[in-house]
Amino acid sequence: MVSTAECYTLPEPSTSSVSGVRLEFPGGILCLYFDYDRDGIIYNTGLRFEKVRAHSHVAEMHCPAWKIENAYDKLVKLSESTWIDELIESTSSDHRDSWILNHYMIYFDSDGCYEIIADSWEVLPEKEGSLNNNR
Repeated sequence: MVSTAECYTLPEPSTSSVSGVRLEFPGGILCLYFDYDRDGIIYNTGLRFEKVRAHSHVAEMHCPAWKIENAYDKLVKLSESTWIDELIESTSSDHRDSWILNHYMIYFDSDGCYEIIADSWEVLPEKEGSLNNNR
């Protein structure tokens, strides 16, 4: 079994989402935006991943139970990643040490699981309003 380390917990449960999750990936930087209802007021924030080398999304109905159990409403870092191993193996030997590769995963209720191979991540500032009003 793959072990995970918790990096971040959503400020409110993903079941309180108003607009779902929005992924933006113009290249190199990937952002996951999400909104939520907190005491009748809608807020939004997001996670920004730097130096992204790969990413995937699996819809809720196709997501294996271990991913849901490990990453439900939280960003986790996987300690062992066959995906990273595959990326390194497919990279020419003179570029294998060019990137820091971390495997991150987060699961949102009713949306699914996002996995990102990236150098680093950060939380974006919280704003008042739904995603539909702010992006």
